[in-house]
Amino acid sequence: MLRVGALMGVFGMATLLMANPPATAPVASGDIDKVQGYWKPLQCDYEGAPAMPADLMKQVTVVFDKSEYHLYFKDEKAPTGKPAVLRLALANVALDAATKTITFEFADGPLKGKKSHGIYELAGNQLKLCYGPADKPKPTKFESPARSGYFNETWVRQVK
Repeated sequence: MLRVGALMGVFGMATLLMANPPATAPVASGDIDKVQGYWKPLQCDYEGAPAMPADLMKQVTVVFDKSEYHLYFKDEKAPTGKPAVLRLALANVALDAATKTITFEFADGPLKGKKSHGIYELAGNQLKLCYGPADKPKPTKFESPARSGYFNETWVRQVK
């Protein structure tokens, strides 16, 4: 069974992954089109330290589906004896290609209504994100200093 503390760490990551899209947020269709699909984390730091152990990172997947962001966790040790896939988060996402900013707002689940914002960089099959809660200043660099409230992550596209 998944350890409660580890799951809460993943929920914490999910909370801060979501940003602040107002209803009229600019959506750069070119960039939103480019991030569509499945992504696995290569690196996830929170305030300069690993956000979760490497074995848990292997069980996390993000799916961009149109303007929706889905965060999944594959629990390899489910009580049924079979792996269970849990959706930890569903968010609406907006990308602004001009400013390279990303905003998320949880649309469902225990984090419904939570918001975050940040910056992104898409290079080939890698997506870098740096984000934090909407009540803090939006990050301007791919850094997550101590006591900043920021996550700094690198994701790699998965080919089906």
